[in-house]
Amino acid sequence: MSANNFLDRVVKMITDREKLVLGAIIDHYLTEGDTIGSRTLVKKYNIKYSSATIRNVMADLEDFGYLTKTHTSSGRIPTDLGYKFYLSELLKIDKLSRNEMEKIHQIYDKKIGEFDEILRKTSNLLSKLTSYAGIVLEPSISCETIKKVELVHVSDYMAMAVIVMNDATVRTRKIYFENPIDEIELKKISVKLNEKSSKGEIKTYEIENFVKEKGNPVLESISNKIYQDMEGEVFINGASTIFEDKTVEEAKEALEIFNKRKGLDEIFKELVSTREHKHGKVYVVFGDELNIEALKDFSFVYSFYKNGNSQGIIGVVGPKRMAYSKTVSLVEYVTKEVNNVINISQKKGGRDE
Repeated sequence: MSANNFLDRVVKMITDREKLVLGAIIDHYLTEGDTIGSRTLVKKYNIKYSSATIRNVMADLEDFGYLTKTHTSSGRIPTDLGYKFYLSELLKIDKLSRNEMEKIHQIYDKKIGEFDEILRKTSNLLSKLTSYAGIVLEPSISCETIKKVELVHVSDYMAMAVIVMNDATVRTRKIYFENPIDEIELKKISVKLNEKSSKGEIKTYEIENFVKEKGNPVLESISNKIYQDMEGEVFINGASTIFEDKTVEEAKEALEIFNKRKGLDEIFKELVSTREHKHGKVYVVFGDELNIEALKDFSFVYSFYKNGNSQGIIGVVGPKRMAYSKTVSLVEYVTKEVNNVINISQKKGGRDE
């Protein structure tokens, strides 16, 4: 399947009969959140084997490491290896209905302004569609060329920076000044910044050197508050929904990670840099693979979108027992829509030059 290439390794290949039983057990667990006995398994999934045969197969799957027994009953639930095999080999991706696709398309068909507004809207949309935490990571643009910087004077202690990149995407940042600066002085600074950017001579990572060269303390303040923050913002919506069945103590550490968005930024960057990914694919990573104890019971379903030469992440974080069939389909379709919107925006920007 094009949307899932999740299995890193398989310890033991299994027979078709074992695949059938494993798939049914995991389907039931994902849907009901409970174990299932051999007799019910035969009836519910119309499996043409005896209960005794099913019990032997379940025991074998446990020996292989795909299932484990629960403490409360003799029933079995999937291990991480079982989940991985299911996602790679057995998962059937739900097709979105025409109505669902149309609703998503309408969201992006409406006039959307700045680039960060698209990402914020996407995070909110994914959270609403899945009831999990919608997460969008803005791509790093440290090597992208700035086309224009507009500094809008709000007050003598605050300005709004509108940064237009060479690929026509727009980002905005609020700047707060320790010392007052009037509108006339702010316009002079805009002119200085745009002298180079209009010629395509300055990139985001070169701003710091440009500031030092000019020796202007206000320029330095702007550099610190804007350009060093251009590594990629994290947009999160609906984080509280994934902690509803947990106690305050259980959710405390994970909530802290979600609240400290820079921490999430580092987690995702690590994920991208240490794994092989293909554009257009949807991936699943489990929380314990990130070596973060607080996230061990969660999984992250994600894909990539492109913005010029940079790429960002779109996805959801939810419980490990999530509706993967639907979630993978939604992440895949929403990512396509975001890529389309960005491409259209860049083409319009090119025509307006």
